[in-house]
Amino acid sequence: MALIIKLVCLLPHLLPSKPTSFVGAFSPSALPARITASQLGIRRRTPFILQSSTLSREADVTAINNADDDGDNSSSPDNGDDDAVNVVLVTGFESFNRQLYEEAGRLLPPECKINLKVFADSDIQSNKESFSTAVQNADLFIGSLIFDYDDVVAVSSLLDNVNGPRLLFECATELMSYNRVGSFTMESSDDGDNAGPSGPPPAVKAILSKFSSGKEEDKINGYLKLLKFGPDLLKFIPGEKASDLRTWLEAYRYWNQGGRNNVKAMLQLVTQRWLLEHQREGGDEGQRAVAALESLTLPELEVTPDVGLLHPLLVGEGDGAMKFAANPKSYMEWRLSPACSELAKQQKFPLAPNDAPRIAVLLYRKHVITNQRYIQDLIRYFEAEGLIPIPVFINGVEAHTIVRDWLTSHHEIASVARGTIQRDSTYKPKEATSVDAIVSTIGFPLVGGPAGSMEAGRNVAIASTLLSHMQVPYIIASPLLLQSIPLWKSNGVMGLQSVVLYSLPELDGAIDTVVLGGLVGDRIALIPERVRKLCNRLHGWISLRKTPVEDRKVSIMLYGFPPNVGAVGTAALLDVPNSLEKLLRRMHLEGYDVGGFAMDADASGQSLVAALAILGEDPVIAGGVGRMQEAVERRMERARGGDNT
Repeated sequence: MALIIKLVCLLPHLLPSKPTSFVGAFSPSALPARITASQLGIRRRTPFILQSSTLSREADVTAINNADDDGDNSSSPDNGDDDAVNVVLVTGFESFNRQLYEEAGRLLPPECKINLKVFADSDIQSNKESFSTAVQNADLFIGSLIFDYDDVVAVSSLLDNVNGPRLLFECATELMSYNRVGSFTMESSDDGDNAGPSGPPPAVKAILSKFSSGKEEDKINGYLKLLKFGPDLLKFIPGEKASDLRTWLEAYRYWNQGGRNNVKAMLQLVTQRWLLEHQREGGDEGQRAVAALESLTLPELEVTPDVGLLHPLLVGEGDGAMKFAANPKSYMEWRLSPACSELAKQQKFPLAPNDAPRIAVLLYRKHVITNQRYIQDLIRYFEAEGLIPIPVFINGVEAHTIVRDWLTSHHEIASVARGTIQRDSTYKPKEATSVDAIVSTIGFPLVGGPAGSMEAGRNVAIASTLLSHMQVPYIIASPLLLQSIPLWKSNGVMGLQSVVLYSLPELDGAIDTVVLGGLVGDRIALIPERVRKLCNRLHGWISLRKTPVEDRKVSIMLYGFPPNVGAVGTAALLDVPNSLEKLLRRMHLEGYDVGGFAMDADASGQSLVAALAILGEDPVIAGGVGRMQEAVERRMERARGGDNT
């Protein structure tokens, strides 16, 4: 017990004390009830296997060679054994990792007899009969990143048919309650005032309560750190339920670390346990089977940092394996070093000049560890377009901690020196670097990311403070993970995808979202023209910030529909004239040239809207541009004489 206390005291206080928080911590809240896929505009896609992709500036999309699709989107390394464990794995929003999961199943030792069926989120509806049959016959169910309301309803209606463990990771809250391993469950209890998720036993809850955090916005991030220590701490807690919870945490730890070998280890963990508990044969044959299973060693966890920085040139000497920088400062020291320049020359890799704008790029960690090609391509494009990328991979929930602790800007540095703002105590000056812009390929809210709340505006104040201190462009730019490229080209960004990329980030202060590509079958592909568009916009935004305020040209557009009937500046429940006036006066105070408006005693937002309405009248339009000013002045003279028309 002393060891437990020592470990807990050394760990950051990260978990909330309430057991109900434990249940939902990994899961983004579901969409509002009764929103259907059709209402969201989400169409199902028919995936095929993508074998390779190459970077081409001339190609419309990253070049793709696809294998023939036989129409069956699920897979099964079927060994023809009736005693094999039937496992259903739903990849959710990770259809691009389907092939990796299939390979992991095929690599299991022969003692772990398994029939693995892998489904993407699209299969839940498009292959409804096949999916339903597989789940109804499943011994084990594993699901991740299932958010869509229709999918949640379909899956939850089938899960009671699963005989054994149900492992659900990072799904909608409604699905997380279906987690079950042995006696451990996240199902709700019905004990009157204590009704709610049953969660871990009291002894385990006591340990988890020690992981509380003083910062509400950091609690979700804390659960990822719990994965490192939770299974080891639970070794010291007696009881079957603690052991079952440990199995769940171990399985999630393998899953979270990702990669083929870790997924294989997770599958071995749960199937090995299931087979040992349900060994059907008796006698010598049964004993030999049990002995063979018990002799299997669970593979070591292959650990990738939770956060880190990468670059195509940042590889190990000799083996050429990808290396990760520990923090932005060390990354920039390497990136600006003569060694990096020499390596780029040897490999004919385009590098941006050392004085080029520096762009922090937030990336999904899981996309990095599963070697999604688009990430390497994206970094190469940035360099070729004269931008220095600072690519930081994260699980998704740490975006705000990266901005807060690892990034700064010239504006923030100057403001801190003047004493007008105060940095958070978590800021790490020895690890941080200054940037000119931030690009997130993740979307979602800055605080919490995909594992945070889908409740609009929940942590906007925190995100707004971080970004306003930085005063650099914050742009969402990502390939679509829920739509194919052809579907996007014909229909635009639809449904839940638009919420992830536009609605939620814009509440934080994100601007100028750029779609970089989308799905081609089950793989992510970039459209080179879209990446160049992003780079051009970044150059433009950064250049604009360096332009003197008085020289900036700003266009203000007012609503005016239907046209030419006096509807200019009308908006339900909004005071457009007053808002316009306050905006212009604020701009004047900050140094913008607003003409004579600020000094004219008669100028007001109402007079501006009235002038714009005059310019929209048919006779004025017919008189041409040259007579528009004259028309406004005549009307002003009439107004001074008491004519209010």
